[in-house]
Amino acid sequence: MKKSSILCCWVLALAVSACGTVTKVPMVWQDPAYAGEGFARIFVIGIGENDGSRRLFEDHLARELVKRGVVAEASYSRLPNTDRLTEGAIQEAMLGGNFDAVTISHLIGETQETKYVPPRSYTVPRTYGGYYGYYYSHWDVVHEPGYYKTNTIVRLETNLYDAQNAALIWSGQSDTMNPNSVADTIASATQAVAKQLAKDGVLR
Repeated sequence: MKKSSILCCWVLALAVSACGTVTKVPMVWQDPAYAGEGFARIFVIGIGENDGSRRLFEDHLARELVKRGVVAEASYSRLPNTDRLTEGAIQEAMLGGNFDAVTISHLIGETQETKYVPPRSYTVPRTYGGYYGYYYSHWDVVHEPGYYKTNTIVRLETNLYDAQNAALIWSGQSDTMNPNSVADTIASATQAVAKQLAKDGVLR
């Protein structure tokens, strides 16, 4: 394979990886009085605009929690009702599954953030372009002018409650940057939230 072809493949790979949706969990609160060993059986409830979004979210979060060693179940499997769930119905479902915790997640909102990206300079990689490119890689500098970039941020809130006394144990808000779709947001956000829950020691 020619070097030019290798370079094109490499640039394409970088472009694809750069397009991956990123979610961070910048805001987390945890009950300072909680001294448990973590929860092992979690009931996952999502509040969505429609039943499809609810099911998709619950499936993804339950799957991400299972990956981290706990038992997790989407609430729609026991509570398929598309109307508002009653407290009694939730309690009965949790008792039936012997869950020790429940997570409830909902969309807070979507915002747009515009920021200025300053100009930067970088040296052309010295190994590309044969002897001509090698020589001039020591002299040529490519200048990239500054520009404004608008980011779309989707924020979700997830709370984890102790099933025994309904106490709030953990709360986190996740920010998903420039998602391509609802499904993209859900996949990225649930992975980040499950990872944060495990990191904070509330999963057994």
